[in-house]
Amino acid sequence: MTAEHPVLPHMTSASQADLEPSDHPSPAQPAERIHIEGFIREGQTFPQDEHRDVLVTVIRGGASLNGYYYNEAVLQRLAALLDNAHAYVDHARSDGESVTRSVRDIAGFYRAPRYVPPTAGEPGRVDATLHILESADWLWRLIREACALGQPGLIGLSIDIYGSWQLRESQDGARPLREVVSISALNSCDIVTRPSAGGSIRRILHDYCPFHEATPQRGHHMSNTATPTNSPTPAQTSTPQNQPELPGSLREQEQTTCPTPSWDALLQELRLERARLALERRLQEVHLPEAVKQHLRRRYEGRIFEVAELDEAIAEQRRVLAELAAVGLVRDHGYARPEIGEQITEAEKIQAAFDRMFELEIDTSRLGNIRGFTSIREAYARVTGDPSVSGFSARSLLGQIRIGEHAPLTRISEGDTTTASFSYLLGTSMNKRLLKDYQAWPAEWQKFCTIVPIRDFKQQTRVRLGAFGSLSTVAEDSAYTTLSLTDTAATYVPMKRGNLVTISRETIINDDLMAIRQIPTKLAVAAAYTLAEFVYGFLSGNPTIYDGSPLFTTGNPHNNLGNAALSTAAMQTGVTAMREQSNFAGKRIGLRPRYLVVPPELEWSAMIATRSAGIPGSPNNDINPMMGYVTPIVSPQLTSPTQWFLVADPREVDTIEIGFVGGQVNPVLFIQDQPLYGLNFTQDVISYKIRHEYGGAVVDYRGLYRGI
Repeated sequence: MTAEHPVLPHMTSASQADLEPSDHPSPAQPAERIHIEGFIREGQTFPQDEHRDVLVTVIRGGASLNGYYYNEAVLQRLAALLDNAHAYVDHARSDGESVTRSVRDIAGFYRAPRYVPPTAGEPGRVDATLHILESADWLWRLIREACALGQPGLIGLSIDIYGSWQLRESQDGARPLREVVSISALNSCDIVTRPSAGGSIRRILHDYCPFHEATPQRGHHMSNTATPTNSPTPAQTSTPQNQPELPGSLREQEQTTCPTPSWDALLQELRLERARLALERRLQEVHLPEAVKQHLRRRYEGRIFEVAELDEAIAEQRRVLAELAAVGLVRDHGYARPEIGEQITEAEKIQAAFDRMFELEIDTSRLGNIRGFTSIREAYARVTGDPSVSGFSARSLLGQIRIGEHAPLTRISEGDTTTASFSYLLGTSMNKRLLKDYQAWPAEWQKFCTIVPIRDFKQQTRVRLGAFGSLSTVAEDSAYTTLSLTDTAATYVPMKRGNLVTISRETIINDDLMAIRQIPTKLAVAAAYTLAEFVYGFLSGNPTIYDGSPLFTTGNPHNNLGNAALSTAAMQTGVTAMREQSNFAGKRIGLRPRYLVVPPELEWSAMIATRSAGIPGSPNNDINPMMGYVTPIVSPQLTSPTQWFLVADPREVDTIEIGFVGGQVNPVLFIQDQPLYGLNFTQDVISYKIRHEYGGAVVDYRGLYRGI
């Protein structure tokens, strides 16, 4: 026999009388792990008073349905190993658990195992007594109910063993058999729900009256051997002294009649137990407050119900809790995760009051309803503690505040803090208002320009590579022709633009809040208008560009200047001119305009030319091909009342590039409030500096056309 190793085939121990072993076995195979299953014997009766002992047949000899063969020696070995073996509920979930099973899985134990030799027409078998523990009373009731309903196959037995086998030919030669030649260890003997054909429950022991076993189903051979019942002793049959003697016929009937169990009561008890287990399991699975669980437990305890009914009640309780939570009567349902929130400082609340003073929105969900300052002097006194405004001071009663993204000073990291001074809080709110008004200002020039970030104030160079013409034809056995690219470069230098704005001590003493409120709005308008003037100046000023020629020329080199007033015909001429623009190789690139840029004086003419279905002024009511062809853009920065421009989409061809230093597209506001330096010392004023840094240039003339 070879060394043992665990393998887990599932061997069913049902016997077949027509399969006989061969006389020429093959060499033994390595040890395997073998499962042998049995099931409950049908046709049993269960009296009310019992000791939970069940006579079971564990395995039968001969050939099984799954191809294993058990001889007499193997059955005797199994009978020896089965003594005092534990009876567990269900199989182990893994091989590791099969070595050490949980004490909670024990349902009973086996005792008095014995080998029953074969008789005429029936192979040998192994019988044992299964004792079910009192803690597994539910299993005992389940066995009794299954037998009472004629469904003993609901409960089965499964023995897990280590053994070795060898090949053996069957009598009919249909398939080889695996003859088990030895059993080395018994792993477990479990009570399962998959009955097999190899075993059965033969009878209930320690009953009051003998009963006859029913013939087993599924073609199993069962003997009708019954355990002899002990005869009553004279003491047991004598009449008690204090009990009146009954008539003879009645006494005889009492002694010979066995009590009949109440199956309806047993079924009712089992259904109640199942309902109780289902109730506890569902209440453990759901996340509900303990008070709600107790309410459901009192509602369903001691009654039979369907699981769907319980689930509907749980869903109803959840709906009620959700409605209560929505109105604030119940919070978190007792399962809220603790959240750590940041502390709101007094300085942050005062900053919110400054924001309210400039009519800015604040985060009310975090800060609550903060009242804005209605007086600049009130704000100064609240921060500095100096209601008389004796002089500008960096003193603050609020302590430190975290430097935000709108702070009027440079922030190195998000964790930086500074003193929550009056000038800082006022400058932060002014900066927020400045950015809000700046971003609200129309900036339609962004539609036809390219915006890029630049690192510094050095000259920026944009190289324009040339283009290849048509590919050359290569003759047989000839070399390819080398092509070269030419390039040009557009350059510009970014510039710094800005001004100083001061707030005097007199303004605060006079409480001139309206004047202070207007400062950020006027700064925003000035910054936005200055940038728009810079961009539209490339169109109206006709500057000299990268190739040394003016941007717009009537003929060569650019051929993008017309001589007609705005009309549909003049626009068609401009479209044709843009279509005829070519690359460095002289190939037309077929550009089309996307925008029509006009001054305010031509706004209505542009609307008529681009939105009329017919050509304006046409006697024949001809269709207008320019309807919807371009999008009008009206620019107040264009001072000529007759100039109009066609501009291509910057995604198709480069037009004008605007670069912002450090990627800072918006203007920024800075503060100078040191009491011993600058105007604060000499003139009693707080200085705010607005700064905007950018530059730009025409990168490609082919996407631009001027009408006149």
